[in-house]
Amino acid sequence: MLLILAHAGDRSARALADRWGSEALLLTASDLHQARWRLDVDRDGRVEAALATAQGAPVPVTGVVNRLAAVTAADLLRVRPEDREYAGAELTAFLLAWLDACPAPVLNPPNPKCFNGPAWYPEEWADAAASVGLRVDAVSRRLELPVVPPAPVPVWDDAVSVHVVGDVWIGDVHPVLGKRLCQLARLADTPLLTATVSGPGPRAKVRDISAWPDLADPEVADAVAAALRGSPADDVAVVAG
Repeated sequence: MLLILAHAGDRSARALADRWGSEALLLTASDLHQARWRLDVDRDGRVEAALATAQGAPVPVTGVVNRLAAVTAADLLRVRPEDREYAGAELTAFLLAWLDACPAPVLNPPNPKCFNGPAWYPEEWADAAASVGLRVDAVSRRLELPVVPPAPVPVWDDAVSVHVVGDVWIGDVHPVLGKRLCQLARLADTPLLTATVSGPGPRAKVRDISAWPDLADPEVADAVAAALRGSPADDVAVVAG
């Protein structure tokens, strides 16, 4: 069973679950506390992670698509209001440990600060992108009192969305740029990555980098399935450059 962890409003994750059908189980943040999660540590320090339905039936997890950042009080509307913040913190801590111990492939693997990668600010993504040779669009912030509306983001007429799944990129960009985006994904330890690209050739600029690719894209969905199976990228229909 392929496990998809996502927030309730994540339409991309729901599209992926619909595409995979009975092979996948979608659990939103509000569903998490109803499943039976197990995390066992033996005397030698070996860790075993397992999952069962609310009725107790075991769920053999063969791969995890992790779209959660954290579990907050706003995700737990079925919990008593006075307990939601505490329950969210406890569930976040437990799931970080469970995902870290999960023997199946996890995309994206957890980070101590976030379920889904390093939770970098735009400036940190830009710095990491520049370190692998990518040209990054300017990142700026402005704080004024009284608060004024932010300046509009320049429109890129030739913008292309590029999604990375491991060592495969989906998007019509120069191969050099695609490989550098894959290198960025490895640097950030986020096998699933997305960015907006503008400009011709390997010197195109990138912005809007995040760990949230569009899973509703059939090519991305097939690449994710192949990555979780450990299949070569050539086994899936992708546009890589």
